[in-house]
Amino acid sequence: MHGNGDAAIDAIIDGYSRLGSPRGTGRRHRIEHCQTVREDQLDRMAAHDVLASFFVKHVYYWGDRHRDVFLGPERARRISPLVSARSRGIHFGLHSDTPVTPVPPLEGIWCAVRRITRQGKVLGPEQAVDVDAALRGYTIDAAYLAGEEDVKGSLEIGKLADLAVLSGDPTTVDPDRIRELTVDATVSGGEVVWRRETTGARR
Repeated sequence: MHGNGDAAIDAIIDGYSRLGSPRGTGRRHRIEHCQTVREDQLDRMAAHDVLASFFVKHVYYWGDRHRDVFLGPERARRISPLVSARSRGIHFGLHSDTPVTPVPPLEGIWCAVRRITRQGKVLGPEQAVDVDAALRGYTIDAAYLAGEEDVKGSLEIGKLADLAVLSGDPTTVDPDRIRELTVDATVSGGEVVWRRETTGARR
């Protein structure tokens, strides 16, 4: 279910709690966006096995407005509280909510790691995660939210051989450069289906 505001998130957690734990049922309880979730709500989510898919690009695209207009500085610095969720063992994915914001996952990974707004301000640095956690949010942990971790999300024998080849290693480049990395090739089903040429990308 989609929930941005904390009142909506309360209602969703209440509903999920009445359904009972999804463990062993094949279901996964999940809140999409989960933007203004509070610490006490994260406690309840952990208790009821509720997962989160955070709209982390909100930090960059609307963080300044949340801070100055909508939420105020204290509530705004807590949007998409990835560290708080991770400390409770809550699996979370990351997304762009396209067409609300652009697709590129590398921009989302950069947002999760740097938490910089359009005005160049850092919003809630205590909620910034490391690159590994951000990468997992777009790969294996996102697959877990969909119940597809056995077939995608990591490079393992028996899983779908779909992947992207990047121009650099996001775990070693300067974190500010993560969103500048490019996709140099894509592989689907183990076959290279697209490769960037030196004169420009083309099939």
